[in-house]
Parts: sequence; structure tokens; C-alpha cells
Amino acid sequence: MSIEVGGTFGVSFVWRQKHERWEDNCVGAKKKQGPTVMCWGMIGWGWKGPFHIWEPESKEEREEAAMQIASLNQAAQEKEDLLNATWRSSNEWKELRHRELQAARQLRQQAQHTGEKVKTVQSWRGKKFKIHKLKRGDGKGVDSWRYVMKLARPILWPECRRQLLENPDFILMEDNAACHDSDWTNQERELEGIAKVNWPPNSPDFNPIEKIWTLMKRRIQRRRGLERITTIVQMKSVLKEEWEKITIAEINAQISLLPKTMELCIKQAGNNKFHA
Repeated sequence: MSIEVGGTFGVSFVWRQKHERWEDNCVGAKKKQGPTVMCWGMIGWGWKGPFHIWEPESKEEREEAAMQIASLNQAAQEKEDLLNATWRSSNEWKELRHRELQAARQLRQQAQHTGEKVKTVQSWRGKKFKIHKLKRGDGKGVDSWRYVMKLARPILWPECRRQLLENPDFILMEDNAACHDSDWTNQERELEGIAKVNWPPNSPDFNPIEKIWTLMKRRIQRRRGLERITTIVQMKSVLKEEWEKITIAEINAQISLLPKTMELCIKQAGNNKFHA
């Protein structure tokens, strides 16, 4: 979740007396967006997991990450080359080459009679194994590198393993954000033996934690009427306090709405104009 430090959330009402007239010039110009704080949390039926607030990445951290990524990509390239070299020396490759060359000769013979151009398959010239290389984002958000290194490895994977010990049917629910669904993130998750929901695109209503974020934002909005929350430090403190106030009953209530939400979505033929 991302929340603006000095912004408002939801609909803001302006009250006026009966004798007061509406004046268009009372509507101010659009406020420039202030600094934002990003946070992450984890919930499940009957439990509230860890909570994390993202810190900006420093120049030193980014330089260190660049060196580590270069080293990982070099190792991945060497592994890819070795796998493909081994494959090209195998009977599988030899049989594939023989089969495709034989099919190509037959096609060329047919083309001589028909005069048509033919395309032949030469997959034996290519690579069977391709290991995706790591790439960093533009630094404006959380990319897969930061997600795995700063959150998944130290926080998310250990919590998932703990849940799996208690419930072998545990499955992780995440949306399709780039950092959640990158080749590297998926590879890391699979190595940990953690299953993930096959998430439909553009479906925030299916994720109960989105309702928890909405609840927290509403409570923070009410607090802004009583106290000043104007700095990043203050917002971080408020976010931690509001996360601690979220109850298991509130979490279970949102999760219990999921079957109804899905039923309404099906009735709408996938349209997202529904509310559970």
C-alpha cells in the first residue's frame, strides 16, 4: 500500500450554512502530490502476519546491488552455456537434428514440384535452456531485486514456511505486480517450495488485504482531523499503530466476503462494478 503523507483519502465533504452561496472560486487548485510511504503486510484466516515499511534505497545500496546482479548474471550465463553444451552432445540433440534435417529435405523436394517457398524448422541450432537474467527497475518503486532481498527472503519466505508447517494446504496470494511475478521472484519462491495463487489480472477486489488497507486509510483520515500527520516519520509511526489495531475479527470478516465477491463477479461476467 502507498499512502500520501499530507493527502486525503476518500470523499471530503464541505459544509456550508443555508444563507451561504456556492462560489466556484472557493475550490482551490489541485494540490501537488506530497511524499508517500509504502508499506506491506500479510494476513490469513485467523492470523495477522508481519508488517513492513519500505525505506528509500540509498546510492550505496543500489551500487552494491548492481555488483551482485552482475555476478549472478555471469553465473547464470555460465550455467546456461554449460547446459546447452551438454545438450548438444546428447543423443536427444542428435535425433532432433536428424529429424529436422530429414523433414527439411522432404519439404524442399516438394517445393521443387509446387514452386512454393517453404520454411524449415531448425530448433537444433538454437538453445534448449535459457536462464533469464536479472534486470533492475527505474528506481521509482519496488522491483523484484528489492522485493526478494529486503522482504521475501528475510520476512515473507520464513512466514510462509511457518504457515506450511501448520497447514500443508497453505497457498500464497499475491497480485500480479511486476516484483511479485518476475522470473527471478517466481524462481526464488519455487525454490522455497511455496505455492502461489494463479492471480487474475486487475482484480484487487479478490484480495482481502486491499480492504484492510482501505480500513487503515479511513482510520488515518479520521486521525488527521485531531492530530498533525505532516512528516514521513509521523506517517510511519501512525501506520504501525493502525496495523497493530487491526483485529483478527476484522481480517476474518473481509476474508469471509471473498466467496460472495467472486459470485458477484461471475454474475457480472467479469465486470468489476460490484461490491460485496
